[in-house]
Amino acid sequence: MSKRKFHTQQKNRKIHARELIIDDQQGTSFAGLSLIEKIASHLSVWSYAQKQLPVRRGMYDRLELVKGAVAGFLSGSRGSALLEAVGQDDALLRDMGIESLPGEKVFCEDLERFGSADVLAALNKTIAHTAKRALLKIEPEDIQIEHGFIPLFGDGTLLEGSTKREGTKYIKEKGSGLMWGAWMFGPMVVGQYLCAKGEGECTAQRCTRNDVLTNVIDPLGWRSRTLVMMDSLHGDGPTLDWLEEEGLYGVIGGNKLAAVKQRLEELPDTGWKSVPDGKMQKGLIEEQVCTTYIQCKGWEKKRRLISKRFKRDGDLMWNYSGVFCNIPPSRLGCLEETGMDYLLKTWKLYSLKMGMEDRFKDLLIDLSGHKPPCQKLEKNRGYYALLSLAHNLARAVDLIGGAQRRREQRKQRKRTNQRMRIATLRRHLFALPGFITVHARKATIRLVGGGSDNLSWFEEYWETLARC
Repeated sequence: MSKRKFHTQQKNRKIHARELIIDDQQGTSFAGLSLIEKIASHLSVWSYAQKQLPVRRGMYDRLELVKGAVAGFLSGSRGSALLEAVGQDDALLRDMGIESLPGEKVFCEDLERFGSADVLAALNKTIAHTAKRALLKIEPEDIQIEHGFIPLFGDGTLLEGSTKREGTKYIKEKGSGLMWGAWMFGPMVVGQYLCAKGEGECTAQRCTRNDVLTNVIDPLGWRSRTLVMMDSLHGDGPTLDWLEEEGLYGVIGGNKLAAVKQRLEELPDTGWKSVPDGKMQKGLIEEQVCTTYIQCKGWEKKRRLISKRFKRDGDLMWNYSGVFCNIPPSRLGCLEETGMDYLLKTWKLYSLKMGMEDRFKDLLIDLSGHKPPCQKLEKNRGYYALLSLAHNLARAVDLIGGAQRRREQRKQRKRTNQRMRIATLRRHLFALPGFITVHARKATIRLVGGGSDNLSWFEEYWETLARC
């Protein structure tokens, strides 16, 4: 037998028997969630929530239920059984300062109280507080996009619905479901609303947008940096009026207005400018842009419409598209609003909205938020408020913990991402096994595995959060 073949047989030796030994040493599979407790402490999340939340009667503390729900979401649990696995993890409960958690039945009943007006308002304030405090710990450059803007993205998503689920609505293009709207400032959720029957995406955005300005953007002093980005559903008079009243920059889609298409089709060919081949959008064989103004019925004045028409391979007729933009040319480093440079920069900004839409994946896929757990609307409202809080705490860990690494990559002109998916954070940071001991109000976390790369990554985040 050759030496090489012998080594191969040694390396691939098969195991023919396995023995099970259960030795409960009070360890936890999610010792990495201590990062969540650490960031919550530094951002004063739990102390703020304690002041805002109404006192709960009974043997369970409401703040402990919130902590348990956050740990449940970030450890992979979902639905009404959100607290089941966490409630059996004594080491994790000790680290989070939780005495005990209720079973599925009691938690499901409590979701209705979380969705009541007073408790829901307190949770929404806590969500905004978490976002604001996390953003205060970083530099604006860490989350800005083109031209120094920080995107304020408002959109809605259709959750799974049924005839028995309160608030289910039918949309011709999408089907039946519950409409959930959210505002995201950078990577953080700063406002959210689950619609009742008869309410839509526009209602969700309009009833929360002023709170977003009051509770997050104005305290940060970043109003001049804010760029509101919304799709064509919101390209109407009330939204544009709001932008002007608040002095905000915005790039809002305008394709839903019939007057926009009519106006663009009536423009003469001499009003359009052809985009050079090197700057044309991928997949198009011909593209033209222009600036025009439009005044719909009921509007007090005309609004600037940055317009585009294009053809794909095989198209015989032009496809038209337009966005409302109130950004002055000088803010984008341009001389005039009719210049090719200004037109292309505006469309590039609007194209970034697609990346903003991808951020719903953290909420709907990684935290399993696509399927509402209950029939009653109030229960589901409480559930999605807790989900948003869990999302913000995980985002804060990555935003602050990974800031220094991303800054160094930018200095070296390397491509870097603004955020890690929550599923990635769970796999590499949160799901690390270890032992947690608490003595004299000090918790000691001893990680015992998970891979050398993950452990060094965890240590880097831990030390960064300790200094924030």
